[in-house]
Amino acid sequence: MHDENRQLVDRLMKYKAKDADKLNEENENLLRKRTEKMRRELEDAAQDASRRSSSPILPLDRGDRGSLADLSGAGAKAAGFFSVSLPTSVHLKFDAHDGEVNAVRWCPLDRIIATGGADRKVKLWDVGTGTMEPRGTLVGSNAGVNSVDFDSTGTMILGTSNDFASRVWTVADQRLRYSGT
Repeated sequence: MHDENRQLVDRLMKYKAKDADKLNEENENLLRKRTEKMRRELEDAAQDASRRSSSPILPLDRGDRGSLADLSGAGAKAAGFFSVSLPTSVHLKFDAHDGEVNAVRWCPLDRIIATGGADRKVKLWDVGTGTMEPRGTLVGSNAGVNSVDFDSTGTMILGTSNDFASRVWTVADQRLRYSGT
């Protein structure tokens, strides 16, 4: 009786091992297909980017508004058309957070940048000297910060995070003033 039980358990283990191997093979095939699809999409995106014009003005839908040549100067601005320059080089690069940076916002008045990251912090940076000088770290978020924004006077900053809360800090003393869920 004991031998029959052992044989049944051994057969069951063999069947389970085959099932596990089959599942692993299916997972590998799925991963391979996803990787190939991502590679093709990246190649297509790279080709599309290289085909774009090097003109600093992006093409706009002309519709029934006439041609872009008809719009110039104040007429273009009044119609809502502005030239857009595409960056061609990096002017400043630095490590702002321990991990991902999810949000960047310029202060409307000062030469300050606020960044929000996956490290649950909002950091303030002074860019007035052409280098990134840390100005302060705003804490109090329980999850990664997704969005940051200054008020119109540049004295307060709002941050939203993955913990479904919004927080308001004052820039001058860097204290948390409001937390709402």
